[in-house]
Amino acid sequence: MRNAGWIAAMAMAGAACVVMMEAQAQQPKVTHAQFSVKAGDLQHEIAAAQTTTWIGYSVAATHRVDSNWDQVVYLEGTNGDEMRTIDESKPIPPAAILLRATAGKVERISIDAMDREIDAGGLPFEWLTGVSPADSVKTLKSIVETSSAEAAKAASNPAPAVNTGDRDRDRIERDVQREPARQLQRLQERGLLAIALEDCQEATPALKSFTAASYSATLRERAAFWLANERGAEGFNAVSELLKNDTDEAFRVKLVFDLTLVKGDQKKAAVDELIALAKTDTMPKVRTQAQFWLAQMAGKSGGGDPRIVLALGDAARNDPESGIRKSAVFAISRLPADQAVPELIQVASTTKDMTTRREAIFWLGQSKDPRALEYLVKVVKGN
Repeated sequence: MRNAGWIAAMAMAGAACVVMMEAQAQQPKVTHAQFSVKAGDLQHEIAAAQTTTWIGYSVAATHRVDSNWDQVVYLEGTNGDEMRTIDESKPIPPAAILLRATAGKVERISIDAMDREIDAGGLPFEWLTGVSPADSVKTLKSIVETSSAEAAKAASNPAPAVNTGDRDRDRIERDVQREPARQLQRLQERGLLAIALEDCQEATPALKSFTAASYSATLRERAAFWLANERGAEGFNAVSELLKNDTDEAFRVKLVFDLTLVKGDQKKAAVDELIALAKTDTMPKVRTQAQFWLAQMAGKSGGGDPRIVLALGDAARNDPESGIRKSAVFAISRLPADQAVPELIQVASTTKDMTTRREAIFWLGQSKDPRALEYLVKVVKGN
């Protein structure tokens, strides 16, 4: 009986050790901190942080999160510039989301890999276990919303212009005035990034909510950027929907670039959408942007999708607006030479519009390709 009791006690101690080791494996190494680990409610812990406190927790990430610099992250200091080697072949580890809270309010967000050493600069540091994806996204969304509202309020009550007559002093005082707005901007950007990197179903709807017209143009643009860049098919569909339905031309112009960020299985659909925008969109600036980015995509892929050349050539010859035709010719000139030169020669030879022909000939003249020179000699000779 005594042996049985001893064996049971050892088994329980062993199980406790396993649990402790698993818990330790799910937290980063934190130094120079009043460190504690607890299973707490994230929003409650933020509200309870009256003195400046770092609150951290782990989340599943869409890809490895790492700033690449230094072995140590200095939360309260300046990080150095020593590059560290990252083994990309390893499985994607969880990411650490770190919130700096004072008087119940988050004022900074940091995101890094779990295997980094984190120096908290002597401040209290609470590591929370068991934070759910829904709680994380809800909290981050609330932080972004609060900072957005504060930024809008500050913008509606700008500080008086500084003009003391001393240029250097005026510059310093203007920088001091702008710093609160910059801090709010950084908080919004880091909050959006943290949401975008979370590998959970709650992240995409949260990002999508920030593309609503009620938010600032900057916040809408950043949210759309991360939707396209990080959120796969759902993100692409959200950006595509915005392009179809939003009426803000400046915002839609930004969304055109976002389509170039789409990866994986949705990349072909993104090219299809860019081609459709270049051909038929009702806003001229959107059409010219689509042309430009189609050419950039073709250049990066070393030749690209043949549909891009066909779409740009058709726009250069047949679009009813002269500005669109000019933009298409310029976009063709940005293609790889093996595609650009033959298509420019084709446009110059077949277009009925003399302005478009001159544009094509101009860009052929900028090329060092022998085919371009041969064609230009024929033009000069009248052949």
